Amino acid sequence: MFLILVAALALVTPSLVEGSCEDDLVDCKKGPLDIAFVVDSSSSIWQMNFTKALWFVEDFVERFEIGPQNVRVSFVTYGDKVNEDLAFDFDTYTNKKALKNVISNTEYRGGSRTETGAAIAYMLDRQIPKARQGVRKVAIVLTDGNSQDEDRTKSEAARAVSSGLEVFAIGVGRDISEQELRNIASDSKHVFNVASYTSLPDIVVRLLFETCNIRSEPECQYDPVDISFVIDSSVSIGEDNFTLGLEFIKEFVDDFQINPSSARVAAVMFGDRVYSESAIPFDRYTNKKDLQDAISRLEWKHGDRTETGLGIDYMVKNFLPNVRPNIANLAIVITDGQSQSKPKTAAAAANAKSKGFTMIAVGVGYDGTTIDIGELQTIADRPDFVLIANDYSKLNLIKDKLIKTACLGIAISASAKQAPFYAQKNKPIN
Repeated sequence: MFLILVAALALVTPSLVEGSCEDDLVDCKKGPLDIAFVVDSSSSIWQMNFTKALWFVEDFVERFEIGPQNVRVSFVTYGDKVNEDLAFDFDTYTNKKALKNVISNTEYRGGSRTETGAAIAYMLDRQIPKARQGVRKVAIVLTDGNSQDEDRTKSEAARAVSSGLEVFAIGVGRDISEQELRNIASDSKHVFNVASYTSLPDIVVRLLFETCNIRSEPECQYDPVDISFVIDSSVSIGEDNFTLGLEFIKEFVDDFQINPSSARVAAVMFGDRVYSESAIPFDRYTNKKDLQDAISRLEWKHGDRTETGLGIDYMVKNFLPNVRPNIANLAIVITDGQSQSKPKTAAAAANAKSKGFTMIAVGVGYDGTTIDIGELQTIADRPDFVLIANDYSKLNLIKDKLIKTACLGIAISASAKQAPFYAQKNKPIN
C-alpha cells in the first residue's frame, strides 16, 4: 500500500519513543521505504518560515537510515508553479549527508499562488512512478494556506486515494481551512494541525509514528490516578463547541482503565459561577461506559463570565477530600477565554498545587485574542503542561499530546507522594 502524508502546515507536540512499539519503529526506520516531500514555497510563508520548514524535513529525514536499499527521498517545492528545476528524485541522493545538505540549501522561490493540486500531481505523475516496486511509498506535503484551485487539489488528492495512497493532511497556521485538510486526507483521523512553523519540531515524533503506521496504548493506562476536570461552560463557547469539548474528554477517558483501583474521574463546570449541581464526584461512576454517558449528559450553561478561579477552588474543596492517599492527583482545566480575575485564578491554581494537584491547562483559541498563554502557564505546573487548540473542532488533534502530558503528570504527582509504583517514571516530554 502507498502512503501519503500531506502535511499542510498548522500545531501539535513530540514525545518519547518507548514501549512495545519500539521494535516496530526501528524496523520501519531501516526501510525499505520511499518518502516524497512536497513543500509549499509560496510568498505567504516568507523566507524565515520556509527555512523552518526545511529544518523540519531535515529533522524527519535524520531519523531514518538513508540508502539505496533502505529509505530513499524525493523532494519538490511549489508556489504559483511547481519548481521542477529544484526537484530531485528517489535515486538522486542515497546517503544522508548529501541529502540533508541539498535540502538545507533549497532556494526560497515565493509565488503569489498556492498550487497544491499541481504539486500533488507532479509528485504522483513524475516522482512516484520512479519509486521502487513493492516498497511502501510515503509523501509528506507541507503547506500553510488554502490552495487557489481547491477543486483541483481535491481531485488530485482523490486520485491519490483511489490509486491506493493513504493521505495524511497536516496544516500549519490559521489560513488553511479544516475542510481543505479533510478534502486532502483519507479521513478525519488523518488530519493534523500545528499553529506555527516554530511548532513544527513538536510533531516530528508523532509524524514518524504515523508514517510507520504504529499505534500504542498510553503507558500509564493502568496506573492508579484521580483525574479532575474543570470545564469552562461560559457563553463564548456555544452549545456546539461545548459538545465537541465533551467528546474530547470522553475520548481522553477512553484511553484509561476506569475502575475503583485504577483511574477515577471527577468533573465540574464553571462560567459566571460554579455549576455544582452538575458536578461529577470521583465515586459516582466506577466504569467507563457510565462515566462517558454522564459526561455526555452535561449541559452547556452559557454563563456570562469566565470565573476559572472559582472552578479550581471548588475542585480543591470538594474533590480533594475524596482523593486516594499516595495516588497520583491530576487536574485538567479546559477553557476558551481569559478569566475575569486573573489574580484570583492564579491564587486558586497555586493553592491547588500546594494541596497536591498536578495541573494541566488546555486553552482553546488564539493567544492575545481569546486566551492568554501567560494565564494558562500560571494555572499549569510547568510550561509544557499548557496545550493549545485553535478551536474546539481541533481538540482531537491534541488528544495524543494530552495523554502523554497526563502520563508525565501522573508520574510526577505520584513521585511527589513517594509512591514506589512510579519509580523511574519521572521524565520530561522530549
